[in-house]
Amino acid sequence: MRMNRWTLAATAAFLGLFSTLSATADDHAGNSLSWAVTPYLWAPNTTIDLTLGDNNIGGEVSFSDILDTIDAGFMGHLEGGKGNWSAFADLTYVDASDTTERTLIRIASKNTQTFLDVALAWHPGGIHESFSVFGGLRYTGAETRFDFVSVPNDTPLGSERSDSDFYDALLGLRYRFDLSERWSLQTRGDVSFGDTEGTLLARASFAYTVGERRENRILFGYQYKQLEFRDSGVTTKIRLAGPTAGFSFRF
Repeated sequence: MRMNRWTLAATAAFLGLFSTLSATADDHAGNSLSWAVTPYLWAPNTTIDLTLGDNNIGGEVSFSDILDTIDAGFMGHLEGGKGNWSAFADLTYVDASDTTERTLIRIASKNTQTFLDVALAWHPGGIHESFSVFGGLRYTGAETRFDFVSVPNDTPLGSERSDSDFYDALLGLRYRFDLSERWSLQTRGDVSFGDTEGTLLARASFAYTVGERRENRILFGYQYKQLEFRDSGVTTKIRLAGPTAGFSFRF
């Protein structure tokens, strides 16, 4: 997966957002910068559809298959803010593979995905209130490879590969439903558009506050993500859906 100057620019922009927050937020007492660091696990079933002309091929990779074949993976969310503004970065890296066998052909698929969201969020009632809207940049790095082998003589028939970096404008909103003193339901929805044919993300997580000051949160929920992109005449559509679990450290 290529990490070019645009990826470095996105990282620099994220750091710049934090600098802006620190420089422009109110200087009133008690209005200090708040942070949230959230490592989490996402266990999705992954469906990959590859369209070459009028031919559609692909398959589904379950999370149990991913555990058997995963090379590396990391998921984390970092956010900091004060007053009515915050900035966040959300990173997901997944490397998965699977083999699908049909009547006369066996298809080995390998898919590596890197998702990086960098955004500035506005909280009308302040960063500790329920509602916020955000906008920023979504980087999607996708490498997909399909190898075709005839059955039963195992003769290689060829392969198709798509390897690209995509940069989209990101728009979304978040809302927290407070269910009780300790329980809440956190929701997020967003779309992006630009280099890709469009991406969509929807997430809902129950949160339970823990700790002496009840600031940290145990999170568990469900997330759906869909993206579609074209490269060298190949259209790839990827759908990921499954449960999530994490722990949010707040300070």
